[in-house]
Formats: sequence, C-alpha cells, structure tokens
Amino acid sequence: MGIATINPATGQVLKTFEPLSDKQIEAKLQLAADTFPKFRKLSFAERGRMMSRAGEILETEKETLGRLMTTEMGKTLKSAVAEAAKCALVCRYYAENA
Repeated sequence: MGIATINPATGQVLKTFEPLSDKQIEAKLQLAADTFPKFRKLSFAERGRMMSRAGEILETEKETLGRLMTTEMGKTLKSAVAEAAKCALVCRYYAENA
C-alpha cells in the first residue's frame, strides 16, 4: 500500500510513495548506528557550524519550503514561510548557545 501526499485544499493526490521494506529500514538504522560514534566525537564548534549551515539553508529556501508546506499541509503561504524562517532562527540559536 502506497503512502499518498494529498493537497488538503483540493483533495488531489500529488504523489504516492512506496513504504520502505524491513530490509531498507534496517539498513538505514544501521547507517545511523554506524555514524553516531563518529558524530559524537565532533567538537561543539563543528556541530555549531553544521547547525549554522542548516539555518542558512532554511533561510535561503524558506519560500520554496513554504510553498511545499502550503501544498502538503494546507498552511497559508505566509505562515509556512514564517515557520521555515523560525526554524532557521532556532538552528542559529542552538549553533550559538549549545
């Protein structure tokens, strides 16, 4: 059974996705488990750099992300763009204060 993305305003199915198999899920979990020991050794400065970069991407792409949220969740474009900008702000906050 596929997973459907539905535009809540129109009820139109935008795209369907096949769920991952148990094997695919296990592979992704293993990748996360293998990556964690390396990530935990990163300095706070390096982790902060990564969070700052995530904030930059969110800020740069906020219009595109806002349109996606509007289509997939039925948010108004104004509130969706504001949400992406807020997420960018949170990333920068943690980059500077974590």
